[in-house]
Amino acid sequence: LLRVPGAWRPAPSVVGIPGLPSKPWWERDDPLFAAWLPRLEAAAPAIRAEWDRLRGRPSDYRISDSEHAGTLHSSPEEWHWATFVDGGRVVPALWEECPATAAALEGVPGLMVGDMPYAFAFFSTLRPGSRIAPHTAPANLRLRFHLCLQAAPAASGPEAETSRPACGMRVADEVREW
Repeated sequence: LLRVPGAWRPAPSVVGIPGLPSKPWWERDDPLFAAWLPRLEAAAPAIRAEWDRLRGRPSDYRISDSEHAGTLHSSPEEWHWATFVDGGRVVPALWEECPATAAALEGVPGLMVGDMPYAFAFFSTLRPGSRIAPHTAPANLRLRFHLCLQAAPAASGPEAETSRPACGMRVADEVREW
């Protein structure tokens, strides 16, 4: 019931926040984000420096410990996480080690911390060629933001018109690339 494969749900099927539309993409220029998203994006170089320092460490995400084992990705080596907020709980050691990232997260109004089991904030690194299977959630409890810190360069020349994006994300039927 909670892990339903598919492209997109038009409305929450288990629980929903009244007034929060369920849609595949939110645009970055939406008035909801105007007060804080530019500050988050401006902090990207400092956040990237902190991410670079953490990349060689073991991931704190274990596919085998997740409800996604065998469904969303095929290899435990393809996805690396360093978690700042886990199920609504701030991870103090990482918060202290990455002050620029912590400050940027604190600047997000309504950041879900406390008794919020669906709240997460983390550095996420996918290896080249990794794929996350299409999936949906049965609720509209959160908006997910992706701040790209590093991406493979886009294809150029004749192959650019026929190739897949070097780094992109598909939501519903639309692919956007970084």
